[in-house]
Amino acid sequence: MGTTCTSIMENSQSEPGEKMSFEQKISQDFNTDGYLGPHHQTFGQGLFSEGRGSAFPHHRLVVLSLGLLNAVLLIAAVVLGIYCAQGDYVQVPNSAATPLIIEMNYLRNHSDIIRTKLEAQAAIAKERASHVQLKLQIKQQKTLTDSLQRQIETLHTEKTNLQSNKTTLEESCGRCLPRWILLKSSCYYFSSRHVSNSKKNWLDSRADCISQGADLLVINNLEEQQLMSDNFPKQSGSSVWWANGFWIGLTDVVIKGTWVWVNNVTEVETMYWRNGMPDHDGPLRGNCAAFYYFAGIKTWYNGNCHDHLFNWICEMEPSKT
Repeated sequence: MGTTCTSIMENSQSEPGEKMSFEQKISQDFNTDGYLGPHHQTFGQGLFSEGRGSAFPHHRLVVLSLGLLNAVLLIAAVVLGIYCAQGDYVQVPNSAATPLIIEMNYLRNHSDIIRTKLEAQAAIAKERASHVQLKLQIKQQKTLTDSLQRQIETLHTEKTNLQSNKTTLEESCGRCLPRWILLKSSCYYFSSRHVSNSKKNWLDSRADCISQGADLLVINNLEEQQLMSDNFPKQSGSSVWWANGFWIGLTDVVIKGTWVWVNNVTEVETMYWRNGMPDHDGPLRGNCAAFYYFAGIKTWYNGNCHDHLFNWICEMEPSKT
């Protein structure tokens, strides 16, 4: 289009040259009287029917025609200029679209940022969920660990007890009879540990001890008293406390009020008797002593040697093998 506009402008600029040549030719054809030559008569006559009688001289008509032609060319040049200007204006939208393109690119980049942000938020939410799940698993694991720790502590306590019993058994092995235990320097037999629901009166209990080469328990000092309390069997066979006691080798059968052990040693200590004991007027009145540990060192009470049925404790010296 730019080439078309340039060509038309060049044509419009070349017209004045041709105009001058044409006027020169016409001026050469004029005669001295101001009339055209014979070969131009037809032109004048064709243009004006009245010939020489026309109101305008012929050369003025030619000039007028040329002026009109120039005006047409000028109009054409203006029109082409406007057209070319419009053609250049067509390119304006490209310039106007540049901000839109920039904005579109910005929005596209912004969309990418938003998408990245959403993806990051989703990843964070996923990590948080994983964190919560991990905390729950840790809590469950801690609960399980605490439970296992308690079991370990229980097993450790049992192990300690077993080792203690093992030591006791090793020490008493061969020195005490089967089912007897070695405590300090004597072997002891608690009937309730081996004979269930088989209680006896005092006489039959002593006979059982004697049959095994022993006798009923004789407590010689505070240490042995405490030793019996620490190893007293935990049982509750009867709702009446004294029915759960054990016969020991102490009586006042010979002299009432004088308590003597089966080894003929008189007991003068009274601090081991339970409060109100020995009882000579109540339901427990009798001449044989029994042992029942509840609390403290006051564990002795008396009962009827023939009528009351209790468990019993035997004692003997360990063998020296």
